[in-house]
Amino acid sequence: MIKFLHEASIKYLITLFVLCTNERSIVLAQNIDFGKSYINVTKGLNGGTVETGDTLEIRASLVVRSGRYDSCRYQDVVPAGTAYITGTVRVLTNEGKIYKQFTDAAGDDPGWISGANITINLGYNQTDQPATSFRRGRVRNTHKPSFFGGTCIMIASFRVRVTAATGTNISTGGGNMTYRSGTSPVQTFTFPANLIRVFSNYGICSNTIGVNAIGTETNGTFGSGRPRNRGASANVPVGYTYQFFTTNQPNDYNYGIANNTSTLTNYTTSNAWPKPDPSTPTHRVFGVWDIIGDHTGAASPTAGNAAADTVANGNAGYMLIVNAAYRIDSAFQQTISGLCPNTYYEISCWIRNICSKCGCDSNGVGASGAGYIPTAAGDSAGVRPNLTFEVDGIDYYTTGNILYTGNWIKKGFTYLTGPFQTSFTLKFFNNAPGGGGNDWALDDISVSTCSPNMVYAPSNNPKVCDSNSIQIQDTIRSFFNNYVYYKWQRSTDGGGTWTDVTAPAGPVVPFWNGSAWEYVSTYNIPPSATTLADNGDMYRLIVATTLGNLTNPDCSFTDNTSIITLEVIDCQIPLAVKLISFKGEKNGSTAILKWATENEEETYIYEIEKSVDGAHFTKTGQQFSYNHPGSNHYTFTDLHVAGKTYYRIKIINNQGQYYYSKTILLNGENGKISFLTVINPFAEKLEFSLFNNGNDAGAIALLIDLSGRVILRKNIMLQRGENRVVFENTNTLAAGIYFLSIKNNQTSIQQKVYKQYR
Repeated sequence: MIKFLHEASIKYLITLFVLCTNERSIVLAQNIDFGKSYINVTKGLNGGTVETGDTLEIRASLVVRSGRYDSCRYQDVVPAGTAYITGTVRVLTNEGKIYKQFTDAAGDDPGWISGANITINLGYNQTDQPATSFRRGRVRNTHKPSFFGGTCIMIASFRVRVTAATGTNISTGGGNMTYRSGTSPVQTFTFPANLIRVFSNYGICSNTIGVNAIGTETNGTFGSGRPRNRGASANVPVGYTYQFFTTNQPNDYNYGIANNTSTLTNYTTSNAWPKPDPSTPTHRVFGVWDIIGDHTGAASPTAGNAAADTVANGNAGYMLIVNAAYRIDSAFQQTISGLCPNTYYEISCWIRNICSKCGCDSNGVGASGAGYIPTAAGDSAGVRPNLTFEVDGIDYYTTGNILYTGNWIKKGFTYLTGPFQTSFTLKFFNNAPGGGGNDWALDDISVSTCSPNMVYAPSNNPKVCDSNSIQIQDTIRSFFNNYVYYKWQRSTDGGGTWTDVTAPAGPVVPFWNGSAWEYVSTYNIPPSATTLADNGDMYRLIVATTLGNLTNPDCSFTDNTSIITLEVIDCQIPLAVKLISFKGEKNGSTAILKWATENEEETYIYEIEKSVDGAHFTKTGQQFSYNHPGSNHYTFTDLHVAGKTYYRIKIINNQGQYYYSKTILLNGENGKISFLTVINPFAEKLEFSLFNNGNDAGAIALLIDLSGRVILRKNIMLQRGENRVVFENTNTLAAGIYFLSIKNNQTSIQQKVYKQYR
């Protein structure tokens, strides 16, 4: 399950509330509520998972809505896997402000810690049976901290530092509240169990996002339609009641689903009315709520959509709007199936604080009242929304406080399914007591795979001569290093059907390139698959996190936007002209190309093409032939060259027939040897190409292990230009890291390579 909880501060705080029936609270009486939660202080407004070293604030809330209760006390134990932070026993308002600060010692005030045991006697009206160091106190609905003079909301709290290791759980459940109504015996409410997973804070996916698997409420968008108020949702638990938007609804403990948050009695699409809105009746719920539309498909993801014009627009998107309860409870839940094992999913939503003037201070004065004490400087929004995401009964993530900005904000985290896990139950919990704020809209809930980025080479449309072999490759990059199984596929019908051309392979050992995990997979298309009849065939790489996922189209991944489409050309074009030589040299930012031809029986055009990567060429100039049947010599100067540059010549006759010269590479570093390509990681063989910008010379290629031992040695002769080298039969080498070293009299270069399992 995933829990989204409201948090009333930027720290982890454990809070107690008596609530209507749900896992975290139970209705004990109509007039008193309890609930328990926590705030991650360390993660602050950004939110995040709980990690070792984080500070959590544990909060236990007591809400008295009517009458009086005696013998009020909170007791708890510092959770295992945490350490108490000295001087943090206190009582807070529901906005998270300190209302009463206590020492750690017993006997001098109503709150203390003894060993790992926390005790806070509650009730602080000095004229009405107040709590002391030796006596539990009385709390009336008219006591402070007050909500508009009619409800008392107080939060007993303490802070801890997480010491538990990543992957373990912390139990923040348990603890109790005592209270007595009239002459009845003292009652004890024990808080339900609650677990928090200590989990790496990956944030949301930094790579491609896959298909949303939420599977309910029109895939998390809440659908669309003309009526302003859509109707109830089966995904909102019974603790909340569905309401239409009126001048005073949805109130606390209620929710709505709408495409326009103005009131039924004074419809508008404008959010420009004053706050409070003096109109009679008001356009705004409670005179102060924002008048907005949903988030789905908005031109600006942060601004969202304007309130729907339900007169002219017959189909506007809906959103979920919650007026959070005094208690802490779940606001959305769904069991999601059809998930993939060992796969990272982004669990996220878009949320918006919809009230800028809903605050009520501890004296019971509202944001528009005289003497109101703001929530913070320039902030009268009141209790800030804060959600917890719970997966299968364990808390994984909290959003941090959602400040009022007038904008939507995306919140979420990345979750890894287990080796055999195909489903989980997701819950969003309100993690702060309502009353004076804590009003929010939710939309575009998503559970989507974090997929890798893929880049094909030599290009997405490589050319190959009829019946010649060509090597294609795919570079796979991902923030997570688990997409390590792969296979190549071919389509001969334009992508309608696909056939495996390699057996499943992996696991690969990717390497960290400084920003992502990366590896390269190659496939040599054989001559039998490069005939003219194969022109237009398509190739793609399929990757997955397990061998089983590789055969499941819903759990494997490919980049469908950049599939390789093969172009087979007839290289035996009967042009009479013959290219005798083609070479070049580079001097600073100038390249000089020279070529020689013979047998020019007609007029030819020599188009000079250049490239910075050897795959994508552009025309940079042209020359016409001399039309001389004997020897012809040409020179072309390129004045704008930077770094390594590839050149080739396209030779075209009068009928438009053509063929290409070989490709040459210029880099301008005389006498230098450099790596052009290295197939990395490698398995059965280690293939690489070198560029020699000096004269023909001998060199030594070495493969060295981490201890410095030379594992393989090869003497090579490097011609000027590009040179391809192969270490064959490397399948017997142990998997791991090696160093590829090239040495001659002038140069020594080295690159780290990875031998993968096969």
